[in-house]
This record gives sequence, C-alpha cells and structure tokens, in this order.
Amino acid sequence: MKLLRLCVNQIRLNEPLPWNVRNEPGHLLLGKGFLLTEQAQIDTLIERGVYVDQEEYERHQHEVQSTRTRRDPFAMWSVILKRTGHLLRTHKENPQFAQEVGTLSGHIQVAMKEDVEAGTFEMVHGDPTGYAVSHSLQTAFVACLAADRFGWTDNDRTTLIRAALTMNIGMLDLQNTLSHQSTPPTPQQKADIAAHPARSRAILEAAGVTDQDWLKTVEQHHVTPDGGALPADHGNVSPLACLIHYADVYLARLAPRANRPAMAVNIAARELFLKAAGANNPYAAAIIKEMGMFPPGSFVKLANGDTAVVVRRGENAGAPLVHSLISSDGWVFPDSRPRDTGKPEFKVVAAVPRGNVLMQLNRQKLYGYATA
Repeated sequence: MKLLRLCVNQIRLNEPLPWNVRNEPGHLLLGKGFLLTEQAQIDTLIERGVYVDQEEYERHQHEVQSTRTRRDPFAMWSVILKRTGHLLRTHKENPQFAQEVGTLSGHIQVAMKEDVEAGTFEMVHGDPTGYAVSHSLQTAFVACLAADRFGWTDNDRTTLIRAALTMNIGMLDLQNTLSHQSTPPTPQQKADIAAHPARSRAILEAAGVTDQDWLKTVEQHHVTPDGGALPADHGNVSPLACLIHYADVYLARLAPRANRPAMAVNIAARELFLKAAGANNPYAAAIIKEMGMFPPGSFVKLANGDTAVVVRRGENAGAPLVHSLISSDGWVFPDSRPRDTGKPEFKVVAAVPRGNVLMQLNRQKLYGYATA
C-alpha cells in the first residue's frame, strides 16, 4: 500500500470522508463516510499526520471527474461579480432586491464548492478596478471561508454573505473615491464613513429587506476602529458582523491605494493578528488560519530568485504549489513553470506585494480550465 499524506483542504467539515483515513503505518483511523463536525478534529488530524491509500484516492478522483461536468470557476466568478455590481447599483428600482441578493449568495456558495482554491486565487489576485463592488464580494468569500471554523448553520452562512455583499451599499461611490485619493479623508468624508453602517441599513430597509439578522449584521459591521482588538463589551455585537469586520480589514490591506501600495499577504496577516489581538480573537484567527501564509493568488519569491504565483496550498503552510512567472534575471517565462517548493532551490523565501508584479495571468491555463 502506497500512502499519500493529506493536507487541510482535503478534509471537509460536515462532509463524509470519501476514503479511509490512515496513520503512517497504514492502520485505519477513520472509515470512509465518517463525518467530522468540528474544526478542532480536523486540525488535530492534520497536526499528527494522516494518510490515504493512493489507489483509493485516485479511484475516488476518477469517479468525481467522470460524474460531473468540469466548469470554469473563473467564468462563474466573473458573472457573480457583474451581478453583484448590478444589484448594488440598482436597488432603488428593484422590488426583488432582497430575494435576488439571497439567490446570489447561493451562487457564491456553489462557486466556492466548485473549486475553492481557484476562488481564493480570484479574490486575492482579482483586478482592483471597481474597488467597492469587488471588495464586498471578496469580503463575502473570505468571511464564508472562515465561517467553517465556527459550525454556523446554513442560514447563518447565507446571512453572512448577504450582509458582506451589502455592508457598504451606503458608500459605494465614496469607497471608490477614497481608493484613488492620495490625500487623507476630509472631515466630511470621515463623517460619511462613520455614518455608513446605519445608512446602509436604512437603504436595505427601503429596498425591502426585512431580515433582522441581515440588517443587524450590516449595521454593526464596523466593530472596532481599523481592526483593533475586540471591545470588552462586544457581547451584544453580532458574531457575523465581527467576522465580516476582520475580513474587511484584512482584504483592505491587500488592495493598493493611491496613498500606499498593497501589502504582501503574510504582512497583512501578521498585522491583523497583532493589531486585533489574534490569540484572543477567534474571528481574526479563523481568517488567518483559513487564508494561510501564502494563499492561492499571492505572489512569492523563491530561493532561486524566481517570482512565482501560488496556485494551490501544499502539505504544509510554507510549501504551497506555485508556478514561476519571472526568472531571477527578469526574464518572463513564455509559459509558467510549476515548481516544487519542498525542494531547497525552490523554497518560498518571501511574499511579494501584488503591485510589484505587473502581469496579466491566464487563470484558466494555470488551473487547467483552458480549452485551447
């Protein structure tokens, strides 16, 4: 029996195991179909090291591929982004606004299940054009991803996505303006920023939203100033709002602004952890654990000098699956080159801010979805 070591993204919370899970000698630990209902169970298994029989794993992969039509997740996310922008901009004249946002949240969850790592790539690496709308979608994605660690219900997850998509509906134009503004916010802009959670709630109510959990989450989504530690009296604050808040702050640091460059992903994660008292903040900690040091879509520098892009997570956080884009002497490879970051010469040595790599990437080709 040849064993393959499992990594964290291969074991799903609240989904039956598709194969037997074994220890390194090959002894059975958990049978096929076993349901893991707590994230702590998965974390413990991954830490101790768990394995699957290669033949059983490959047989399951073949069955999955033969029973479903392979869909391009990047095309799905493109449609979702356009739909998000349309809904947020036309709420006044749309009597079905609330229902359509709910439908959109379902489409987001379907796209995440199609290929969650391709989705993560799209959220981390996505084009910042039209920042306000894309940021809302990114926040919904990351918050939903991190929500797996809390055991929330399907209704909670739907509310979480709807609230994240609409949290800034009261300041879309201002948010876009601020992303291109090189000077500090004016007093009026600061006042509008402070007022936007309540304004967003009022806009949603006027658009026919009656779900009180959705409205409360939007109104409370600015839990702290700029992602600081949870206030001592946060007991009355919606947990969904807390998770959205820290996802919002984390993603804002990854986006370039006129007055500052984008942060590298590991720096953004470290700043969030330190500023938000991550060890005592379950929401910040969940986001950092789910996104990891080098999430798909982030750029990294390798030991041989290559600049590469992360495509998928690896067996451990420091050794993701990457494709080299640029050589150490600045040569752009005509076709990206897969690298084994477990080897010393291709070890990841640093994260690279998104703004430092001015390239258009063929996402479909990187992930094997290209048809030609």
